[in-house]
Amino acid sequence: MERQGDFYIDKKTLNQLRKDLTKVFPTNAQTNTAIVRGMKKAAAPLVSGLKLSIKDNVSDEATGKLAKSIKIFRSKKLDKYKRPSIYVGPKVKPPKKYRNKKGDTKAQRAINAKAREKWIAEQAGFYFYFLEYGFKPWGKGDQYLGLGLLPQVVNSKGNQTLSSLYSSIADVIKKSAKRKGINIS
Repeated sequence: MERQGDFYIDKKTLNQLRKDLTKVFPTNAQTNTAIVRGMKKAAAPLVSGLKLSIKDNVSDEATGKLAKSIKIFRSKKLDKYKRPSIYVGPKVKPPKKYRNKKGDTKAQRAINAKAREKWIAEQAGFYFYFLEYGFKPWGKGDQYLGLGLLPQVVNSKGNQTLSSLYSSIADVIKKSAKRKGINIS
């Protein structure tokens, strides 16, 4: 009996996908990039589900900004098996143009700090952690429990995402193979 939240992919389809990847992309970096592009395509239902659950469960004016800040991110590092991964969540970290550089003066650092604060206030993704996991304010005894939106979204949209994963990675492979003139079965 299959429990809710368990996902399965056929081993035969994965082996065929691996063979096609090695034909089209000779290096690991190219292969990982193709896999990430396919995973991002397949994770679109998770993004829309998370945005919808934020709008439904939170009655705050800033939720429009929070819902807009939900994106798909590629992990910075590969896992121990050299495979890529992606994350779905709010964009919180400001772009590089707002970060301090090595030769910046004090005035430039102050300008960058103000620009960072303004960018973070406009994005409003920073408080997603509080909505998800809850918090306990300092000096008060009340603890606010989180909404637990991520497990809800995974349980509702996870099967749809996983079922489209193979086809979206296969589409990326086919497009690249066609561009390179390689015949894929």
